Amino acid sequence: MAIDVYLQIDGIRGESADDKHKDWIECKSVSWAVSQPKSATASTGGGHTAERCEHHDITLMKLADLASPVLLQTCSSGKTIPKAKFEFMRADGQGERVKYFEIELENVLVGAVSPSVEEGDILSEHVALKFSKVKWRYTQQKIGGGAGGNTAGGWDLSTNRIAA
Repeated sequence: MAIDVYLQIDGIRGESADDKHKDWIECKSVSWAVSQPKSATASTGGGHTAERCEHHDITLMKLADLASPVLLQTCSSGKTIPKAKFEFMRADGQGERVKYFEIELENVLVGAVSPSVEEGDILSEHVALKFSKVKWRYTQQKIGGGAGGNTAGGWDLSTNRIAA
């Protein structure tokens, strides 16, 4: 089953022809992680204490497209990109596409671009994005179709606080 995920990066044009994501980058896979390392110390009550959380790079796999040379160049230069946004889509009960998850990034650095190709396939790339602020939003899908309520969260790595 194909995924329906798109990435928009300020100043970098992709090849998506989707009517809601024209010129965005089409993603074949996306992954991310947040971890809370175990502290070397314990609280006076005997429980664990929290450390500074670790936000790992958001990694994606995409096919080579118009964005490829610019991503390689941006990674090489270490240029910070103001904003990037992922939109995750799926079909509702009526067959209409709805956005159910969104990730917004600020102060983005292209941390790695790893192109590869195998026999019988076309050039693909694994891309890693670093960031200083992240916001997540999940939108509930109603049983009868359409979007329901939503929840949001975020983290500012520069202040180590909840993102506003």
